[in-house]
Formats: sequence, C-alpha cells, structure tokens
Amino acid sequence: MNPSTLRAASKLNLIRILSAHPDGLSLEDLQKITGHKSVTELKKELGELYMIEMYPYSPQDCVDIDFDGELVKIRLPIAIDKALPLSPDEWILLRDLVSRQGQKEEDSKKHLVESILKKINSIIPSETWEPHSEIRKKITDSIQNQKIIELDYWKRNSKEKEVRTLSPWLLWEENESYLLGFDLEKQEFRSYRIDCILSIRETDRKIGEIPKGAKEWLDGFVQLVQPKQEPKDRHAVLFAKDSSAFHLGRKLPLKDLNTTKSYFGETYYGYQAPIQEENWFINTILGYGTSIIVTEPKELSEKIRGKIEEAKSLIPGK
Repeated sequence: MNPSTLRAASKLNLIRILSAHPDGLSLEDLQKITGHKSVTELKKELGELYMIEMYPYSPQDCVDIDFDGELVKIRLPIAIDKALPLSPDEWILLRDLVSRQGQKEEDSKKHLVESILKKINSIIPSETWEPHSEIRKKITDSIQNQKIIELDYWKRNSKEKEVRTLSPWLLWEENESYLLGFDLEKQEFRSYRIDCILSIRETDRKIGEIPKGAKEWLDGFVQLVQPKQEPKDRHAVLFAKDSSAFHLGRKLPLKDLNTTKSYFGETYYGYQAPIQEENWFINTILGYGTSIIVTEPKELSEKIRGKIEEAKSLIPGK
C-alpha cells in the first residue's frame, strides 16, 4: 500500500472508531485501539482531521473533533443524499424549476444555475428522459383536443412492436407512468406504460363518450399499481446512554418511556423515536455504535446490529 493510501486509510479508521464511541474515548484508550506508536503521533493525526473543513471542501464535509482535556469526540455531518432522497420525477421537476429560474437571474448568477443543472443532469441525464417528456406532451394535447390517437407500442415481455388505436383518457403519473385509455379494436379499457410507447399520432377523429364500467376498471387499476402505504406514524423503541440520548435528541424528537435496561454493565434509558425515512434513521443510529440499542421494530434492530458488527470487524485488533 502506498503512503498516501495508508494515511487515508488510517484517517478513515480513526473516524470509524470515534463514530462508534459518541460518548468519547481518552487519548490512551484511543491509542490502544488505533495502534499509534505514541499519544503525540495520535494527536498529530487528530489535528489533520481539522483540514477536512478547510478550502476547497464544503461545510457539509466538516468533521468536528472535540477534546475537553479528557475525552476525544467526533461530530460528523449528516449526509444530505441520505436525509433527503428524491425520486427521479422529483429530480426532473427540480431541474425544470432551476432552469426556469435561471432565465430570470442576473448574469452574475448564471454560472451558479449552470453548475446546479450540471449536477442534476449527472443524476438524471436529460437525454434519457426527454423522449418521455415529448410523449407526455402529445398525450396531454390529445386528451385536451378530444382526439383519438394511434401509438406504436412495445409488447410486454417481447420485442414485438404493434400499433394501438385508442381513446386517450388519463395520464397516470405516480411511481410508474401510464396512459389509460379505451382500446377501440379490443373494445376494452387498457393501460400503456409510457416507457413502452415509441411514438404517438393524433388522428382527426373525435373521442366519443367514455363507455360504462370506467370507474370500476379505474378502481381495479389503482389497487394494482399503487404500493401499500406504510404507517404514517412509524416509531422505533431504543435504549441509549444518557449522553447519547441528549445528543440524539438534537436530531430527533425523543419520547421518554421511563424505563431502563442494562447493556454491557451500564444503564441505558428507554425512548421512542419517529422513523420518518428508514435509511436516514439507520445511518443516524449507526453513528452511535453500541451507545444506542434499537429493540423495536425487530427487523430494523437486526439491520442495525448487523451493520455494527460489520463495522467492528474493520477495527484492528478486534
């Protein structure tokens, strides 16, 4: 391993160890875990971690090392991509909003708008979604014009293309996008995935009245494609050391359960915490190592326990 890679690995290991001990470690205990030759060498490397918050790094990359004379603690930034996930459609909407706003901005801010759009396009490439945007517009126009359409459509689970003639009814936009309409050849309501539509042609023929049974068919379609809703008020039961609970309480509203348990020979206090987004919640709890124990729900507890054991295996001497 070359020297640069070795130094980077050493710093990452230092961050992992301190992250697993939010209550802090003494310099002597930390030295025993990391394997540094002396406390002086350890102090030097801790000092280098401060460089992470200096130019050209952004404030979100800041690693804050706190030493009160006895214990060393670390505070890490919250990963925004984990705390605030966006769906592809949300990214597309955000890109459109930024693009429109950029047309109103002064020249001095144009470069900022271009920079933001470039980053968004690195996540959702514009060339991938533009054809779907054109098809959506043609569908919307045909529905407004009350005109029958012909579309070239890929058959599902095959590579065959076929032409469909239908009365367009609704453009369904949710987890997946569908054109809902009445197939004039098969004389039945059908759904067509937007990503399977190759092209659309508007005819001169007017759409007639919607046939009977439309509501019943739509209800069945909604039940088929809509995902099961997770409970809105989802909570976790956890037990934490006093200091860790105080620190976590700055990120999440904790409800005191007035109960305690003993873990590792120490007293842990029971709390209830809301789970607004599971991945963010897991990554937040992982930063506390064994200082916080999640007991419910069971499947979440097992996920966190497995990740902690995996992190422990990376610490030398463990």
